[in-house]
Amino acid sequence: MNKVGKIGIGAVSIIGIIIIVFIFTNMDDLFSDKVEEFSNQVEITNQVYPSKINTECELVNFLNDLENMNKIMVFVTSNEDLFLTKYRALGGGQTSTLGDEIGRTVFADILIEEFSVNPDLKNFLIVIQEDSSQNLIERINKIDPNCEIGEGLLNQDFGQREDPLFPENVGPLGSEHSHAGILVKIFGDSFDFSGPDYQIKSPWIHFEGGDGTTMHKHATGVTLGYLIDSLPVSLDDKCFEFGGGRSFCTDEDYSLKFFINGEQVNDIRDYSISEDDKILISYGSETSEEIKSQLLELEVQLLVK
Repeated sequence: MNKVGKIGIGAVSIIGIIIIVFIFTNMDDLFSDKVEEFSNQVEITNQVYPSKINTECELVNFLNDLENMNKIMVFVTSNEDLFLTKYRALGGGQTSTLGDEIGRTVFADILIEEFSVNPDLKNFLIVIQEDSSQNLIERINKIDPNCEIGEGLLNQDFGQREDPLFPENVGPLGSEHSHAGILVKIFGDSFDFSGPDYQIKSPWIHFEGGDGTTMHKHATGVTLGYLIDSLPVSLDDKCFEFGGGRSFCTDEDYSLKFFINGEQVNDIRDYSISEDDKILISYGSETSEEIKSQLLELEVQLLVK
């Protein structure tokens, strides 16, 4: 099972984030009353990258840097409602094909306008949004054989990733904003998602703000499986694995169990959370009373909204 590499390049973290959100096509003409107001509110402009991004190589290395990804993610989430309104105003969300086309164009325009990218790179930005990490590396090597790609998001677990840069059948960012609680118990001890390794690893669904108990879902169609895949853990219907090769698998003595709103299910990976859902993952040889106690602990766990 792929782990960190599943979201691959920052393209997953940002291209996927912004591709379906921003509506900056002919922005000055369509939304002239909002442009100046927006520009005055946003402090990130021209701060993410110290100088203008003029080449494909510079752009790929920009997207490859986690710090840049995080700053762009802040930029996106803090202006989500405004951009979603513009996206829909241009017809985004009417059909998946139209939505993707608008989203890709909007992503290119926002980087050009707000992050000092050379406008000549617009077509390159649009095209690479459907690339896997491997395809993007191959593409840039053909354009610029001398381009050196530094260590970063693009080469994490390189060679394993074959997925597109954003998950299939997922709506635009902001098409849903749901919160659900999660509790993972391993032999009665709670697994902690509050550390930096688990915070905001996917734009569509994530933990945030140093909290590890509330999942934030920002688009329709996003599953718990995608959340798990974005984290440095692995989960299937039999095993839960995390750092250092530690694994907890169902055997004759212990079992991995899943509960959605108090009801036991065989698997949770294909489940898409709704507002106020509560998800329990429990591993061990718990009695029915011990499971009830864990469910009660989860029930009184406050959601961070």
